Amino acid sequence: MLITPERLSQSETVAYRLSKSKFLSGLQCHKRLFLEIYQPALATRPDEITQAILDMGTEIGELARKRFPGGVLVEADRKHAEEAIAHTKALLADPNVPAIFEAAFMFENVFIRVDILERLSTGENGESVWRLIEVKSSTRVKEVHLDDLAIQTYVINGAGVILAKSCLMHISTQYVYPGGELDLQQFFGIQDCTEPVQARLADVPSKLNEMKAMLADPAPPAIEPDGHCFSPYECQFWDHCTKGKPERWIYHLPGGDKTFRQLTRLGIRTMDEIPTDFNLTIWQRRVKDNVEWV
Repeated sequence: MLITPERLSQSETVAYRLSKSKFLSGLQCHKRLFLEIYQPALATRPDEITQAILDMGTEIGELARKRFPGGVLVEADRKHAEEAIAHTKALLADPNVPAIFEAAFMFENVFIRVDILERLSTGENGESVWRLIEVKSSTRVKEVHLDDLAIQTYVINGAGVILAKSCLMHISTQYVYPGGELDLQQFFGIQDCTEPVQARLADVPSKLNEMKAMLADPAPPAIEPDGHCFSPYECQFWDHCTKGKPERWIYHLPGGDKTFRQLTRLGIRTMDEIPTDFNLTIWQRRVKDNVEWV
């Protein structure tokens, strides 16, 4: 059954549990978050290439665990959140566990799973200090990775865990595979992102409140398709949000978002409405005039 806002009471909507992926969707676009929660059937299924990229990310995450011998995996899936949280709590209390994989935490109705939580030390009082490690299949740190770490850090702090560092583990561009078994110490690089993540933490509560307030509205936010639909990730609701657009919609002009936004502010929706004196590049004018590429 398709879940729509009309089938939910306002109290049920406000109480909807967010995840870190939903939080990142909300940062990209409130409408995307709304549709992911209430109308997920409208999403376009990932193509083979996209699915392969997702699968590779999963494989990289599993490979990264081997760099932390003795680590324990929290196996309960997302449908068994309470079980996962309870298992995580037990592992946190066990000083013999050096690392936890897929640790589960809940704070302010935000549920997260942590790729790797490494125990750095344990004091005489029994309290441990931890390092958060998010694993990515990329070769560098991106802005969205910092947002990812920020929501995780916020929830972990809220759960009462002492977190010393927030780090990103990614594939090292310096590693040259010599054949045989991978040297995981060289294959992966770990970058300390604590400082930029801490700088983002102050904004997390307000961002969450904005998302929760938006989700309490029975109608999706009126947000027009734009360049944000592809940054930092391509939105799976692009086809749905653009299905009513004209065939010669101005977004199809090459050259990025600047021209699109200028024309939109002028109330122009199609290429045929663009004034002859409007400043277009040669490539944009070729598309507008239906000139064949040479």
